[in-house]
Amino acid sequence: MTNILNFSSMNLEQRKKWFGVLLVSPGLVWIFAVVIYPLGYGIMLSFYKAHLLKLKKAKFTGFGNYEKLFADDYFWSAVSNTIFMTGLWTIFGAVVGLMMALALNREGRSSRVIGAVLVLPWIMPGVCIAYMCVYLFDERMGVMVELMVMFGIIENKLNVFNDPSIAPWFIIIVTSWLAFPFFMTMFLAGLKSIPKEIEEAAMIDGAGGIAKFRHIILPYLKNIIVITTILSMVWGFNFFDLIYATTGGGPYSRTETLVILAQRMAFRVLDLGYTSALGVIWLLILMVFSVIYIKAMKVV
Repeated sequence: MTNILNFSSMNLEQRKKWFGVLLVSPGLVWIFAVVIYPLGYGIMLSFYKAHLLKLKKAKFTGFGNYEKLFADDYFWSAVSNTIFMTGLWTIFGAVVGLMMALALNREGRSSRVIGAVLVLPWIMPGVCIAYMCVYLFDERMGVMVELMVMFGIIENKLNVFNDPSIAPWFIIIVTSWLAFPFFMTMFLAGLKSIPKEIEEAAMIDGAGGIAKFRHIILPYLKNIIVITTILSMVWGFNFFDLIYATTGGGPYSRTETLVILAQRMAFRVLDLGYTSALGVIWLLILMVFSVIYIKAMKVV
């Protein structure tokens, strides 16, 4: 112990080792405080019947919370909604992003300016976009509702956030608009990496646009498509602000995703045991995506 504290008695290698420990120790303490401890505490709570305001009276129930979770229709509805909406806005965002990337894959100031403008939805806070949508689609004075009635899309004015058949599609469309700049940026970077010699050789051989896209562009973008899709799915499973600020998970839980359900059970029902069990299952799902992502990164 004295040898550890007395740097003057250490050789150079020992000093380097303990100096490195001192450098990383604040970061390790911070990681333990904000990641490891909350994670371990949450896993522990999943085995207790715990009320948010009565944590000291929590009772051990074993796998009771998990049994309650898997028997809950709201949980399976949230899983279904999360997969459905995340899958669709990932597909729509990827398709639109790829189209925009192909259109912008040329040299010129106009392409850079248009690209910068198209990135705006991605960098804007979700809450700002949510409240912008609330005012645009307001039932009484929303501009978009007036236009939808004018062009015959809907017959009468309605609140899109309270219509069970429209609300999920509204979330999907708006989130696709938020997501496509991410795909566009990643795909555009991939397109820029394609060697010009290959494109020129394809043109000399008489390859058309479809053949060039199928045999040159897609193979080069394959890994990027996989990685961006996985990242979008992870983002979708954690997406909260826009859904909460517009529909709140309603109507009739049609837009309630896992993160919205967790918020409701934790801060409205105050059932931390159920919420912790939900968080553990949620973590396991995201770990699957993480493993796929790591494997995809190894082949890039």
